[in-house]
Amino acid sequence: MAKFIVFYNGEPLKTYDLDEPVISIGRLPENTISIANMGVSRRHVKIEEDAERKLVLSDLNSLNGTYVNGKKVRKVMLSSGDKITIGKYMILYEESNAANYAASVPSDSQIVSFPPAYGLAEARVPVQQPPRTQPVSVPIPEQKSEKESNAVLIETNKHVVYKLDKPVMTIGSGENDDIFVSGFMIGEGQASIEKKSDGIQITASKMMGKIKVNGKSVRSHLLEHKDRIEIGSSTFRFMENG
Repeated sequence: MAKFIVFYNGEPLKTYDLDEPVISIGRLPENTISIANMGVSRRHVKIEEDAERKLVLSDLNSLNGTYVNGKKVRKVMLSSGDKITIGKYMILYEESNAANYAASVPSDSQIVSFPPAYGLAEARVPVQQPPRTQPVSVPIPEQKSEKESNAVLIETNKHVVYKLDKPVMTIGSGENDDIFVSGFMIGEGQASIEKKSDGIQITASKMMGKIKVNGKSVRSHLLEHKDRIEIGSSTFRFMENG
């Protein structure tokens, strides 16, 4: 079993637990790990098992290249803890191994050898431990600013989560947009999401641009929990917990 954690700007977006002989990473939705960003090629990377069931990463002639632990690679064998960088995204690879026997033995036991007359070579027996003093935790009141929240946009058809952790984020088809969308008449900076004193507001930036919120075309809208947003060919759900 392999675990891949996708990060953007140091924040985890999604975790994949995979047990497949071939794993693909790219912009197209049919990839095993799909990253909807123009800095990612449509089929960017392939990861497959070798004869010893080790994972080998191969770059698929991508435009912007693939980096593992900061070094540009064409083909490399992965080790647990490796950091794969594709465009603005970092993917942490972790290998999930079955727990070994030593880890399964309780720590409060020891191996005891017996004389031959007992017919036993050795056995593991429990050892009495002195009572432990339990630490006393004092709860610290959680402090939040008046409008602090954990707001996200979830692209519903691709199950990609975007954390709204910047004062202003842009949505569009440009390389520098924070959230990539495509479609007819969709350009760079098509819309923006801005944190206001009274909440989070989405605004169509283009003169002729329109966005749909809960099925209605709007130029600007103060988002509410579970709002449905349509821009180009993408559909998002606004979620706010906090």
